[in-house]
Amino acid sequence: MPYINNEIYYEVFGEGRALILIHGAWASHEWWRMQIPEFSKYYKVIALDVRGHGKSVKLEKPTTVEKLAEDLDLLLKHLNIEEVALAGWSMGGMIATQYYFMHPEKVKALIMLASRLFKRPKMLMEAYLRVWREMLTMFMDFADFEGFESSRYEDLVRREIEKTFHPNTPQEVKEWAIKDLTENRRREYLNLVKTLSKYDASKKLREIKVPTLIMAGDKDDRVPLDYVRRAKEMIPNSKLIILEGYGHYFLLEVPEIVNKEILEFLKNIGYY
Repeated sequence: MPYINNEIYYEVFGEGRALILIHGAWASHEWWRMQIPEFSKYYKVIALDVRGHGKSVKLEKPTTVEKLAEDLDLLLKHLNIEEVALAGWSMGGMIATQYYFMHPEKVKALIMLASRLFKRPKMLMEAYLRVWREMLTMFMDFADFEGFESSRYEDLVRREIEKTFHPNTPQEVKEWAIKDLTENRRREYLNLVKTLSKYDASKKLREIKVPTLIMAGDKDDRVPLDYVRRAKEMIPNSKLIILEGYGHYFLLEVPEIVNKEILEFLKNIGYY
């Protein structure tokens, strides 16, 4: 199986110039399942499992976004890739942005989907409250399991998905998301939130010189639109697309729009 240092799992699809896909928190590379088949027709698509997710090594303690970006650099060196377009969803946008700050000479374009690049003061407290609520709801020992496997937890996830996803989302897509979220590892959840809650790129966004595509849903309760609009104002060569009626998971809800906009963006900047 493809691993870097027996820690970071990745998969490669297609041929051509490199397009890296970086997923969000509490997800895996499989959340790009609606994008990979289309993108790999034109690009060499590399999708990884971020440390603490999917098939990659566990996140035993809080780390930094810089460390997660270093993992990405190890992957690119392993694959002998010297120029990339980076696409990040949610947490993935943070990692992509940080990687640009660390290696601007390698990055030809940035694509950020539902990504928060400013510090959110209440993020950590909200995470603690969520975990405590889940523990009390299911009467489970949080310190002693890899994932919530009870039917009660699945019901909780199902309610969350039905509330969050757009009503027009195909039921099979919702069912896949429910299954994936129910089975996903949760032991590292707070370690990850502690890592991300500190990240703030606001002081360096004006330094970004490459074409940048920003996409957001106007119903996203995790990444408020004012955060997204501020990022657009601060990043010099950036384009903002707001998907009306959609929230944090629009890459699964309207993949045909996401794929079309990303491919057109890359073609228009000459990255093909």
